[in-house]
Amino acid sequence: MTVIWLSRASRKLKPSPFSFLLTQSISDPLSLISQVNPKLSEVSHKPTTIHPKISETKFSFSNNRWLGDVHSAKKFYRSNLNAYFSGICTSSGSLEGANNGGKQRDNEKQLSWIDLYLPKSVRPYAHLARLDKPIGTWLLAWPCMWSITLATSPGHLPDFKMMLLFGCGSFLLRGAGCTVNDLLDRDIDTKVERTRLRPVASGLLTPFQGLSFLGFQLFLGLGILLQLNNYSRVLGASSLLLVFSYPLMKRLTFWPQAFLGLTFNWGALLGWTAVHGSLDPAIVLQLYSAGVLWTLVYDTIYAHQP
Repeated sequence: MTVIWLSRASRKLKPSPFSFLLTQSISDPLSLISQVNPKLSEVSHKPTTIHPKISETKFSFSNNRWLGDVHSAKKFYRSNLNAYFSGICTSSGSLEGANNGGKQRDNEKQLSWIDLYLPKSVRPYAHLARLDKPIGTWLLAWPCMWSITLATSPGHLPDFKMMLLFGCGSFLLRGAGCTVNDLLDRDIDTKVERTRLRPVASGLLTPFQGLSFLGFQLFLGLGILLQLNNYSRVLGASSLLLVFSYPLMKRLTFWPQAFLGLTFNWGALLGWTAVHGSLDPAIVLQLYSAGVLWTLVYDTIYAHQP
């Protein structure tokens, strides 16, 4: 069955305020394209015949969805809405952006659960803290959990309360790091397609609002840090030097991944001290070094992905 979604795009997008996403389960999507818009037949050298399965499909319009045959789609395309195709996907492959030279519109912002469920006033702050991308929190929390587990006495389970505290701390510290990064890079982010829609760069939040949000996150993090022993408080507070300086490393070195490894794996030191009240270099330094090398690997892979 052929399904055509009619979705509103951003008003900033040109040439039309509407876009189509056509999904079908047949093996020849290009024949359908050429029927809707003859100009698109240049994409394919195949005859522009209507697939029998498509021609038999009936149309109805409900809940922002249009279901039906090619003739109705063609009629709609020629209407005053000036619709265009932004992507055509099938079960056997995809043809992106057929109406704009085959290039996908990267500047279309993908909706996340933040945009769907959170109040409008809270959404920019949630995006600033990257709440819809929790992998950063996990990457901060795992070294902490490893260290706490190693510090646990043989025959006992790790302290659940301690792991919960470090999990919340990783969540807050990661959000604070993203906020610092966006505040420092706000002028650069506006020039990069991937980052120009970030809250501070796009103007949804002012630098003062971002700074206030950073203070709020650090205040909550301080509440967690005060529940640890004195040695851990000093060691945990010292990690802020890494958090605040990491975004600047992209300007000073070609290896910011190494500095990210030093920052993200600080919990390997902190977890042990939270349990024992002191450091055991023979154990925690090896764990910390392994974590840094691990970060070098995954962040280098991420840096080379388009």
